[in-house]
Amino acid sequence: MNWFRPLQKSILLLLIGWLVTASSLLAQQPTTVPDTIRQSLPQLEQQFVERNFQLLAQRYQLDIADAAITQAGLRPNPNLWFQGNLYNPNTKRVLPFGRPSQADMNAGVYNSGYYAVQLQQVILLAGKRSKLVALAESNKSLTRLAFRDIMRTLHYQLYTTYANLYYDIQALRLFDEELGRQQRLVESYRIALRSGGVAPYEITRLEVAIRDLQANSANYRTQIADDQATLRVLLRQPAGTFILPTELPPLKTTLPALATALDSAQTNRPDIGLSQEQINNAQRNVALEKSRRTPDLTTGVLFEKYGNAYNNFTGFQLAMDLPVRNRNQGAIRSAETTLKSVTGGLENQQVVVQSDVLNAYDKLNTYYEQYNDRPEGYVDRIQNISVEATKAYNARTIGLLDYLDKIRTYQQAQLNNINLMNNLFNTQQLVNFTTNTRFF
Repeated sequence: MNWFRPLQKSILLLLIGWLVTASSLLAQQPTTVPDTIRQSLPQLEQQFVERNFQLLAQRYQLDIADAAITQAGLRPNPNLWFQGNLYNPNTKRVLPFGRPSQADMNAGVYNSGYYAVQLQQVILLAGKRSKLVALAESNKSLTRLAFRDIMRTLHYQLYTTYANLYYDIQALRLFDEELGRQQRLVESYRIALRSGGVAPYEITRLEVAIRDLQANSANYRTQIADDQATLRVLLRQPAGTFILPTELPPLKTTLPALATALDSAQTNRPDIGLSQEQINNAQRNVALEKSRRTPDLTTGVLFEKYGNAYNNFTGFQLAMDLPVRNRNQGAIRSAETTLKSVTGGLENQQVVVQSDVLNAYDKLNTYYEQYNDRPEGYVDRIQNISVEATKAYNARTIGLLDYLDKIRTYQQAQLNNINLMNNLFNTQQLVNFTTNTRFF
């Protein structure tokens, strides 16, 4: 019977190998996730434009800026003033507005009938109204540029989050498949342990590998949860939905000329436009404050019944503050200082934009080099590592430790490839973001 035990052990190990292989094939069958919404990137982008709260709020700011332009163009309202006699102590009468008697008029006594009406209009001088309109139009331009900058930032966040989710799911599938494989292998070895077919340390070694896989899987699940949370906020999706990315645009492996990218950034970046418009806004504000040195003119017409040099007095009025002490000096100095400040801000922003573009180019070139240096057929050969290792282990030509080492190599190679593709896509989007031009 001594020959029977080695044969029994070989048959048991072959059975374990067959069970692991069959279970792996079954584990590769696709599973469905409840409340899953399959969305392409163009579909999400359309929802983003229609639903994003920050964009909607900024559009309201544009409407507010339009209303401010309308308000700035309105002229001051005229002022109507009326004065009458409330109580005449001579006649003991309240509101004596009746026509005086002929006897009183002949005697030059007017105990009733008196009232005065005055109509005044403020006229803005030194072009204040046109300067107010110009400043309001500049404020609208600032609001529009702020909207474009928010759109640029959120668009970049949408694209990179979508890509992160796409590749995080791929990495999770990789670790979940390997976790299922190792768990089934452990269960099979535990069965074999009862008959003495395997050593106890082999099970312990497999359990350690399972803990590593579980930790990696948990990390990617938390990253996916973060990605989903970000997309729910960007798209205002209900809490119970899971957005499943379908595909990414084809990878482009050519860079636009650096000079073209730098020119595009200087021309198209809304933050550059904001800095330029802030200078224009400050200049218009200086002009407005200087115009306020000139006081406004108040004109009016007065009609007075029975209370002036003669009975029906009609006069005109002109009024203006005398600019003796207050010539708006403080406001002018403040506006001029603001102009100096924003002028320096433009130069700084141009340097920041140039640095952003160069940084994005350096990163993308690094990933392009890594991508292009891969040997031909590299990705296919990665897949063969797992296949060949499983075949060799099932045939008992390699041991457990050698098998786990090959599987670990396969996992790391796959993960490196996933990370490289994710970094490539996100860095391409970074170039688009820093130039505000869709090169990719």
